[in-house]
Amino acid sequence: MSAKTGEGKSANTKASEMSTEKGEQRAEEKSEAGSSQEDDAIHIYATIAFIVIIIVIGVPMWWKTTEVYRVSLPYAEIEALNDVPIKATFRLGLYCHSSERREILAFELRKKFEENFVFELDLQLLSLDEETLQSLKTPAKLESELLKHYPLSVGQFLFIEWQKLDDDVLVTSDRTAFISESATSLKIYHVLSSWILQEYKLKAILGSRDVQQTIKGRQLRLNSAPLQPRYEVLITVLNPRPDLQKVHWNARAAADNYIGPFLNELAGITNFTIKTQWIYQVGLEGVGAQPKQVPDDSKTRRHYALAEDSLPHIITSLEKKLGTQITDNPCVHLVVYVPPCAQAPLKIYRKDGQRASPMSANVEAFTSAKWGGIVFANPAETTCMRYMEDEQFSDVYVHAQEVMPVLLYQLRKIFDLENNAPLLDTTLVPYNSIEPRAWEVDTFIRTNTIYLVHSATTTLQSLIQLLGGIEYIVINDEVGAAIQNAYRKVVEAKRQLARGNLQQGASLAREAYTSAERAFFDPSLLALLYFPNEQKYAIYIPLFLPIMIPVVFSFNTILKYVRKRQSSNQPKTKEE
Repeated sequence: MSAKTGEGKSANTKASEMSTEKGEQRAEEKSEAGSSQEDDAIHIYATIAFIVIIIVIGVPMWWKTTEVYRVSLPYAEIEALNDVPIKATFRLGLYCHSSERREILAFELRKKFEENFVFELDLQLLSLDEETLQSLKTPAKLESELLKHYPLSVGQFLFIEWQKLDDDVLVTSDRTAFISESATSLKIYHVLSSWILQEYKLKAILGSRDVQQTIKGRQLRLNSAPLQPRYEVLITVLNPRPDLQKVHWNARAAADNYIGPFLNELAGITNFTIKTQWIYQVGLEGVGAQPKQVPDDSKTRRHYALAEDSLPHIITSLEKKLGTQITDNPCVHLVVYVPPCAQAPLKIYRKDGQRASPMSANVEAFTSAKWGGIVFANPAETTCMRYMEDEQFSDVYVHAQEVMPVLLYQLRKIFDLENNAPLLDTTLVPYNSIEPRAWEVDTFIRTNTIYLVHSATTTLQSLIQLLGGIEYIVINDEVGAAIQNAYRKVVEAKRQLARGNLQQGASLAREAYTSAERAFFDPSLLALLYFPNEQKYAIYIPLFLPIMIPVVFSFNTILKYVRKRQSSNQPKTKEE
């Protein structure tokens, strides 16, 4: 019994020892599992933190720092600018002695303007009482009396009927014209369309297929370059042989007294800066021209012929010597060439061997519409006779009364103020002043205002199309402000033209054109033009790809950890 009892005790002791060992093993396994889980959790949390830093912070920061800065622009509004066509209200006054004739002419003129592509007629019928009419014995007094009651502003015009008139229409230098009792509404409309409004220019500007207008079998063309907002007018006096002659002329005073008043009248739509200079030792031989001596019946027994087809070569060679590279503004050249008596007088000949029309006795000239003009101011015949007798140094005097009217005529041609379209039974009062005619100035402002509005609109739409199509072009604040300012000015200029406020419309149109051109040619638009998105991705992908691969694989590690946690939690739930 005692032996069996001892064996039982020893067996129980062994069993307890074995259970203790198993418990210790289980505790160790649990401890190791717990520490392993803690290590896995730390690893997973570190991975999640890395992913958060890369994706939530790193990628947006990279995207923000590499994006192209582009100011918000009114794309749709600018594209829709052409939906509202350019319309200009033209205010016209009409006076006739008979109220019945006045109403008939008014009705017919309104009908003719109903389908006009640009102009809307605002016709005002004028009248005077009989007592006032009895005291008005001349057209000038009638005109003065009407203008007292109905003053005209920029862009307006007035037709006045006068019984004793040789032609149907007589257009004055002011904003008025006289019509006879037999003048028809068609004749009045032709005068307005061809001379006062010059619709053929507007058809060309607005892109009409009818760029040319035929009047009485004669075609009219645009002769001038598009208007620019600023010009340099450079008057150059050329003295090719200062060793043989001294030229006496106050060019600066002549420019101030003649050119200045003329250009001041055109300053409502563009700005001018007048400069003068003298250049010596530049003769025709040095600019590619060789005048030929031709015998004649004058006292000098000869003159020198200059071929008309050589004049463009003179301009090309002479332009390099005028020093206009110092300004960015377009330059209008007015060159006064004073030939020495040994090569005077110079006269221009056409290809058929006939003389070109001389401007005056001692002045020859030619004009290039997009460049300027050259005047050959020949010395007086008596001066050259004295020179031929002793061939000594001579004093040459240039008279402003001979040269400056020619320069003014050239300016009129350059800025397309010369109207060369004659109309039957219509007379234009001769041009006899320094300043342009008042209605010519109005036509110049009106035509170029419409051109500037149209050009600014086209520039804005081209720029918007470019910026919308290429997303990696930088649009900084200055370019954005210029585009938005140009858009606002275009809209306001159209509004002012539609209201008939020509002067305000011209100012706004010039600002719109300047802003649109400044935005279009801003150099900052080219900053990233040669660094497109494809090239950006080609550079950054090799940099970020090695970093993103571990991040992608980390998602798999996180997924496995989650699944393991879920599987380890399930038995515990069953045991409980």
